[in-house]
Amino acid sequence: MTPQMRWFLLAIAVASILSSCSTEIMATPPCDRPTNQWVLVAQSVPSATFLPCVDVLPLGWSVSEVTYESGSYTAWFDAVRAGRNALQVTLTAACDVSHAAEVPDKIAPSGTRAYEDVMTLRPRFQENRYLTFPGGCITYSFRFTESAQPMVALEVQRALDVIPRARVQRAVASLGLTLCGAGSPPCPG
Repeated sequence: MTPQMRWFLLAIAVASILSSCSTEIMATPPCDRPTNQWVLVAQSVPSATFLPCVDVLPLGWSVSEVTYESGSYTAWFDAVRAGRNALQVTLTAACDVSHAAEVPDKIAPSGTRAYEDVMTLRPRFQENRYLTFPGGCITYSFRFTESAQPMVALEVQRALDVIPRARVQRAVASLGLTLCGAGSPPCPG
């Protein structure tokens, strides 16, 4: 069996096993319990030492679309008060923060750095926030409708968090399997 085939079978097995732990299948990884989405996000960006996750979304916010691709994970969020695709959360191996200002982030985990690039407040709130760390970057892109107040971003910010990749690796290891990538054997191919 080729290494790529073993990798594919591992992904299917882990996703199946972890999804059976919960009757609720979320489109974005929750922060509080292991799910198959944790593994899918981790596989999307194997170098990332942290992964984006979502606590309970505030009233009026919902996930509209999610993509898992080789090299990136993206989730789009709609908001009743801010419009369709008001927030896009993207995980990549790196990002350019040269145009952004570093900001103190009291809730960011140790080993990460936070940046902010406010493009416009009026007539439409548009901002990119970045969380950088070894092997990855999470970009939070806010693109509100003209009628939305910038303060609406604070609602959803409380729900956005990260989980250490090591936590996902431990969850997978408890099943007798190994998740490749940062802190583990390199991924094949």
